[in-house]
Amino acid sequence: MPIIDYINKSNHVKIITWEVTETNEELLDLLQLNDYRIEKYKNLRPKQAREYLGLRACLKELGVDYDVNYDEKGKPYLPTDAQISITHSYGKVSVGVSDFAIGIDIELSRPHKISNIKNKFVRLDEQEWLPKIDENEYLHIIWGIKEGLYKLNGGNLWNFLHHYRVEQFDLVENQSIICWISDHDKSQRYIAHYKMIEDHYLIWVLDYE
Repeated sequence: MPIIDYINKSNHVKIITWEVTETNEELLDLLQLNDYRIEKYKNLRPKQAREYLGLRACLKELGVDYDVNYDEKGKPYLPTDAQISITHSYGKVSVGVSDFAIGIDIELSRPHKISNIKNKFVRLDEQEWLPKIDENEYLHIIWGIKEGLYKLNGGNLWNFLHHYRVEQFDLVENQSIICWISDHDKSQRYIAHYKMIEDHYLIWVLDYE
């Protein structure tokens, strides 16, 4: 079964994670794409084409089998009221839809790499509460939350140190984690969640305001 995780909280949020192990031919047979989508698929590079098929498979399972459009900032949107966010990592594709604005991120656990870039995305006020025990797990989650905020905000205010902040949290899956996007004029509060899917961290951030 290609679906390895399915979060379903009614219209609040639905997130499918698909392990794309099928051949392109198997996916095409499953999806039965129309002529427009077949033409789009054929014009993509191999990696992008495979990701496109994985995305279409997730959308079909989520019941939102629409064409995905992108705004001027590259943020995806659907021709419906549902909000969408998309993420890829090492053969896995996750797609989230919600009644609320949503940003999701899936990342393979890579302790050495995440530790090496810590100072590029963890603020000084976050380092004050960051525990030494299980630090790499916290780093992966903080990174994923800030990626989710970035996607949710359409790529605006891209500086992870200056504009995105995560409040102290514990390593408890599906808990609510408070996070913020701030500029010189205002701050806006968001709620993030995480869970482990095999050796990947899945994070989703929602705008309830």
